[in-house]
Amino acid sequence: MKKLLLILFVPMLGIGQITFTKNNNTDATLEQNQDRITSTVWLTRGSGGALYNAQNESSYTPGTSPTHTEWAIGTTEQIQNGVALNFDSFRDFNGDTKNRPPLNTDLVLKLTNGTSDTSDDTFYDIKFLSWSQGGSLGGFSYQRATSPLLSIDDISNTITIYPNPTTSVVYVEGGKDYAIEVFDILGNKVMQQTGNAVDMTHLARATYIMKATEISNNKSLIYKVVKK
Repeated sequence: MKKLLLILFVPMLGIGQITFTKNNNTDATLEQNQDRITSTVWLTRGSGGALYNAQNESSYTPGTSPTHTEWAIGTTEQIQNGVALNFDSFRDFNGDTKNRPPLNTDLVLKLTNGTSDTSDDTFYDIKFLSWSQGGSLGGFSYQRATSPLLSIDDISNTITIYPNPTTSVVYVEGGKDYAIEVFDILGNKVMQQTGNAVDMTHLARATYIMKATEISNNKSLIYKVVKK
């Protein structure tokens, strides 16, 4: 049987997107006016300024804000396909150093978690819909993915799954036992079991997300599996 290598960039569960809006002339220090993406990144915008991270910043600093973030024009799908995007600070990624994003343009937000180790970077698709200019308005809105693309580059052993696409059983190799969960594209769990194989015979033809969590160390690997 042909074996497929684990893709090193994989989409996490919770497929979907949200729209975040901060209205003009609203208090950036209030939680409802901050997009708290993670416990360390709370994006907001002050009066007449650009984005900053309210978790550890009180205002925008050119070339630094928002902390723990980098930005690029493109999509996470390009990253999955091996395209190298040009990540930079919020001020510089657009090429015009005007502290504002291009509207209705596919962008990728990278969260660095405050480290130089790329293994814990995560990536979100994001698209700005509005950006108020002038005076003390401070309003903006964007759509972003609810879940990140996760970089996994610290796998000590080669892990394979096969066959993929499949008509029935999918095997997870690596000589270990796994807690296996299967989700549909809406994030609904459709199967759960332990071992290193999962029988998808009864599932409808579709693309599924299979999460295999190694029982010995709780490390998770995630795959796209096509059921024919």
